[in-house]
Amino acid sequence: MRRDNLAGLASTTIVTAMILAGCSGSSQGGSSVSPMAAKVPQQQSVFRQSRQTTSWMNRPDARTRLAYISDVLANNVTVFDLNGTMQGQIGSLSNPEGLFVDSKHNLWVANGGANNVLEFARGATTPFNTLDDTGAGPLDVTMCPNGTVYVAGSNSTAIEVYPRGSINPTRSLTYPGASQSDALTCDAKGNVFATIVVSFHGGVVEFPRGKQNGATQLPISLGGPGGIKPDNAGNLLVDDQSAQTITEYTEAGSPTGHSISTAFDCINFGVTSTSKVVGCAVYVAYHTSYGQSYTFPGGTMRQTYSGSFMLPYGFAFDPGQKGL
Repeated sequence: MRRDNLAGLASTTIVTAMILAGCSGSSQGGSSVSPMAAKVPQQQSVFRQSRQTTSWMNRPDARTRLAYISDVLANNVTVFDLNGTMQGQIGSLSNPEGLFVDSKHNLWVANGGANNVLEFARGATTPFNTLDDTGAGPLDVTMCPNGTVYVAGSNSTAIEVYPRGSINPTRSLTYPGASQSDALTCDAKGNVFATIVVSFHGGVVEFPRGKQNGATQLPISLGGPGGIKPDNAGNLLVDDQSAQTITEYTEAGSPTGHSISTAFDCINFGVTSTSKVVGCAVYVAYHTSYGQSYTFPGGTMRQTYSGSFMLPYGFAFDPGQKGL
């Protein structure tokens, strides 16, 4: 979600109610407030000043399954094993947001404040590759099976495209009327999907084979578009922040009947290689924020990931989505 957007696609009335609830501290469960609402200037008092974190890592062995959570204000990515034990932190980042793990177990970080995307080898705290995204403020990143990387930015309506090995974009994807692109994913066939805002309504657009030609908006309506990921059945999992759900759709946009409830601010979620577990970063104003995983499609809470989070945003599993 873009940093200057109050609440994604909720109506002005809903946005106002959320902000007031966050300021009064009277809502049930400790006044959750949308990170987008909280990041506008008048809401900055909700947070402590952003900080920098010293990097460290336990160097987990190759058999350890990992979970990554980015923190926009702590400027780091925290690394856990799947039992919730912290394995390390990647510090010295600048407003890191969306995360992606590729088939080589490399971690990609949309490093929004620095206008770049960083690639880290598994267990490393220093990037070995940097993609330039000058002025775009990267929000999310994904890769297709052919190695092409796609990046959505908070300051741009275009999705930038980086061919395999390129550190600069060579083309871009756009959808007519879209005021923003929030989250990205690619399926095993190389089709790219993005959650978008068109005329103040949330939706999903498909770019067949990652190309501009044939771009189509799917019949999926979202109150507050969040993350989007493929599952191993060839369907799409889509997060709606306003509805507090992750719902499965066919790639044509038809609901399959599978949907789970999530915590309020599950923004950009991760999916395990089996696609049977999803993980969210959960922001709670005035209270301890955390990561949470759920079974899918059962919706049972599976694991809580606790840390000194200020504004957790992105979530990714290693290994990540099958085939990517």
